[in-house]
Amino acid sequence: MWKTKITEMFGTKYPIIQGAFGTFGTADFAVPVSEAGGLGMITAGGFGTAERFREELKKAKSMTDKPLAVNLTVMGCPEIEQMRDVIIREGGIVAVETAPMRADFLGKPCQEAGIKWIHKVGSVKHALSAERQGADAVVIVGLEGAGFKAMDQVTTMINIPWAVRCMKIPVIAAGGIGDARGFMAALMLGAEAVYMGTAFMTTQECPISAKYKQFLVDADPTNLTIRTKCLTPPNQEEVGKLMAQRDQMPEHEWLWKLEQAMAGGTAGDLPADMSADGLEAEVLRSVPGSLAVAVRNEIQTIKEFIDTMIGEAEEIRRRWSIQ
Repeated sequence: MWKTKITEMFGTKYPIIQGAFGTFGTADFAVPVSEAGGLGMITAGGFGTAERFREELKKAKSMTDKPLAVNLTVMGCPEIEQMRDVIIREGGIVAVETAPMRADFLGKPCQEAGIKWIHKVGSVKHALSAERQGADAVVIVGLEGAGFKAMDQVTTMINIPWAVRCMKIPVIAAGGIGDARGFMAALMLGAEAVYMGTAFMTTQECPISAKYKQFLVDADPTNLTIRTKCLTPPNQEEVGKLMAQRDQMPEHEWLWKLEQAMAGGTAGDLPADMSADGLEAEVLRSVPGSLAVAVRNEIQTIKEFIDTMIGEAEEIRRRWSIQ
């Protein structure tokens, strides 16, 4: 009933993909998404070392036989090539998502091992570049989304039909999607799936504090912190200065500063407190949520969230069919 190029590519029941989440993209979070019919995603960079990531991957595969994906973000992912090799050796993963810089050194070896390569970008220009590099699918994040920003980023409603006109590989819509209406709109615009981050942060299984989940549920798109982070592109002067400093500091420090700048933050120092609580606080400060807060008004289990969204989407389809 929900057959698209993406459900066929990954073997999922629904064209729904869970976004990557810095330090809290764990097996306990991703597996329920896959069990509910979507594609759950483990964020490798949150585990620090390839060995810790290997253990998390084994845990996830012991919990489900449903499709799973892994995020390998070039910025903020230590031992990234070793983690790529863990995915290839361990098997059982249907897709690797990379972002936001050129990542064919990650994607192509995974493809050779039978794993699909998704690249996440903030603009149609970068999506076309990923297609030329050989990606199997692209996630394009509109301005409404959280996370890395592109200098030339536009809205989801413009990105998706524009990209679909230009591209041959499947396009996955992201940015401000969090309910059945947004899901159906994305498919009508030509997307083969939706990719949601903030909406999944408001689920019970998300390993962030209950207080922060309630903030997201209570917030609306006029919230100054969220609106500013989403709608403000990176400072071109600051990014240019950092690019010129690439060889002047350790790579992990440079990548951290560039990540902060591309997320609309400032190029500050690495956080002094590297405990779990400190890392969560830093991630949420940098990426507090997307404009999808407009459509999230309760904390549900992942299964309840997906089932509700699909049920409402099917009702929309029934209304369309009788008009």
